[in-house]
Amino acid sequence: MADEKVAEVKEKTGFDFRIILVGLLLFLVAMGASYLVMRSLIAPLVPESKKEQAQLLSGNLIEVGEFTTNINSTGGTRFLKVKVTVEVSADDKKATETINKFMPVIKDSILGILATQTAADLDPRNRSVLKAAIQQDINAKVGGNLVTNVYFTDFIMQ
Repeated sequence: MADEKVAEVKEKTGFDFRIILVGLLLFLVAMGASYLVMRSLIAPLVPESKKEQAQLLSGNLIEVGEFTTNINSTGGTRFLKVKVTVEVSADDKKATETINKFMPVIKDSILGILATQTAADLDPRNRSVLKAAIQQDINAKVGGNLVTNVYFTDFIMQ
């Protein structure tokens, strides 16, 4: 009888690999499922071909310059320092020449727009509106839709 109890104890103290195998299998299934879910969520955000990537970076960048101006506030003690770069369409070969020819007009236009902005207008959430206003004003003064995007490479407000 004592020998039977010892034999039963030895069987129960052995390491059970089935638990590890089930855990490993569950882990691999969870990793595979998360991979498929993430792939399906990220796939619409990634350009599918090199042609689409080329279209994203198809324009020519022209640095307009650095602007320092007072912003429209009640005290008049706040100022803005911003460096502006515009992207012109790559389809039009004379776009770069036209932008360089109208550079004083473009700089005056940008400076006028920046000087009329308030601190709330210059908030990071509203910068896309500011970029669109600059783009529309430049395109109206130059004629045509030469400027496709406006970039701020430095933006300091004090």
